[in-house]
Amino acid sequence: MKHDILILTAFFAITGLRFIGLSVFPNAKKFNATITSTTQPIKVETTLTKKALSLGRISLNGTLEAEETATVSSPIMGQIKSLPVQEGQTFKAGQIIAIIDVQYIPAQRHQLLTGVSQAQIGVTVATAFQTQTLANKTQAQAQLKQAKARQQEAKTKLQEAQAQLDEAQLNQQSMAMLRRDGAVSQSQLDTANTQVTLLKSRIQQTQAEIEQAKQEIEQANAGLKQAFFQVQQAQARVEKARFQVQQVQAGLKSATTNLDHRIVKAPFAGVVTKKHTQVSAIVGFDQPLLTLESSDRLNFNVAVPESMISLVKPGDEVEVQLHALNRSVRGRVSQIIPSANLNSRSFTAKIALKNPTNLMPGMFGRIELPHKKTLSHHNSPESLI
Repeated sequence: MKHDILILTAFFAITGLRFIGLSVFPNAKKFNATITSTTQPIKVETTLTKKALSLGRISLNGTLEAEETATVSSPIMGQIKSLPVQEGQTFKAGQIIAIIDVQYIPAQRHQLLTGVSQAQIGVTVATAFQTQTLANKTQAQAQLKQAKARQQEAKTKLQEAQAQLDEAQLNQQSMAMLRRDGAVSQSQLDTANTQVTLLKSRIQQTQAEIEQAKQEIEQANAGLKQAFFQVQQAQARVEKARFQVQQVQAGLKSATTNLDHRIVKAPFAGVVTKKHTQVSAIVGFDQPLLTLESSDRLNFNVAVPESMISLVKPGDEVEVQLHALNRSVRGRVSQIIPSANLNSRSFTAKIALKNPTNLMPGMFGRIELPHKKTLSHHNSPESLI
């Protein structure tokens, strides 16, 4: 009996609740169907509240993004010794973010230092050889000049002796004729004959001097030619030695630079967004280590519907509300991307923040724009909410 009473009581309770629900919400099924059929995906993050519109303002949502993003790569090949930053960690400009172990570089640098000393010795030897060849060249030029001068002097003496011989021979002929006539003595004729003989001997000697000077000129020319060749060789050796010094010094500079690059520092203040490697990993030249985003230069990027683009202009002062921090930051519109997004029919406005202290890329924010009373009916508060 009690069991039957409980069943009847439950039945009347359920029936009564259903009746009350239909009485209070007679159009519940129709309301639910309307929500399902009219719901459409929102492609533009634009929030228009009745409160904002009543105050003549339009709210647009956006995100903080870093103005500068960089992927720091390894400047050398080596093993990661230390990576003292984690993803999401902030850092200061110049802070050490990685240390690479390069055990081979000190030995290489020492070897290159020895190579520089040897190359410089080579330059010294080549320069000394060049100096000697230049001296030989100068000496050969002097010898050639002297040989030519002796040849010219001998030719002048030959001309003088030839003229004297001609005169002596005429005198000899005259003396011979006068001796036949008894006009001169035999000693006078002998003197004339001796003068001719001496002059002929002098001419022969002068001709020998001219021939010797000619040979000296040929030898001097040969020596000068060899000296020129040696000078060229010496110059080439000096240039080669200096080039070797430059090569070794360049290698030394590279090794020293690599030694300095064992410590990788942050190029700007920011936050680590991704780690591409771990401690003890072997990395090669230009292999990515970390991806960084600047934190001292942040932009608030917001999508502005095409119908509202006239409300935002470069240079406008804007206040960005950051609800997660319960604070607002002033900024200035620095850029509006001119090409509209074909899917959302919106433009991206970049707002440079004036004081991004303690802000992080990725934070959500909101701006409010003055609402134009001339918006068309399809952009009215009733249609946009």
